[in-house]
Amino acid sequence: MPRLHVEPVALVAYSPNQASAATGIRPERISAAVKNGELRAVRIGTKTKISWRSLQDWIDNHDPATRQRASA
Repeated sequence: MPRLHVEPVALVAYSPNQASAATGIRPERISAAVKNGELRAVRIGTKTKISWRSLQDWIDNHDPATRQRASA
């Protein structure tokens, strides 16, 4: 039986583990941000979901990374 080509589906909401994989941020940090209200998540049935917009806003609200030069 030939394999059907399946188009990838863009996710509009992530589980905490998927959000971690998508951002490279540890799952514990994602879960802590949800628990303390920094990162908005919703419960749908038994699933916790984080919208891509909430995740993007949370990341954008952090200070930009800068490199400090060592004093000579």
